[in-house]
Amino acid sequence: MAVADPDEPRYGFRFSLESQVELAEIVEYYNSHPNPENGRRFLNKVENVVNLLRCWPEAGAAVPEVDGVRGYSIPKYPYRLYYTILGDELEILGISIYHAKRDMTVLVETLEQRKDEASTRL
Repeated sequence: MAVADPDEPRYGFRFSLESQVELAEIVEYYNSHPNPENGRRFLNKVENVVNLLRCWPEAGAAVPEVDGVRGYSIPKYPYRLYYTILGDELEILGISIYHAKRDMTVLVETLEQRKDEASTRL
C-alpha cells in the first residue's frame, strides 16, 4: 500500500468573489509603491500560503470570534488570509490587514457573512 505524501495538496480551493477583489486591490496597491514588482511578490506569498494550506489546512489559527474560520498570516506583509474548510475544499473568505490593536468587529461580521454564503453553496 502506498503512503500518501503529506506535502501533496489534499484540498482544492476557491477564492470568494469578495476575496478576489481584495487580492486584486492589494496587488494593485503594491504595484504602485514604489516598485511594480512588489505586487508580484505579494501574490507569490499568497500563492505559497494557499499551497501550504491545501496540504495542511489546520495550520491556520482559529479565529475565536467566528466558528469554523481560520487565519494565516502572509509572511513579510501585514495581511492575514481568512478561510474555512468546506468538505475537501478551502474557501478563501478574505484577505485583510492584521493588527493586534485593530477593532475586529467589522472583520468578524464580514467573515461570518461570507462563511454563511459559502456554506449555502455546498
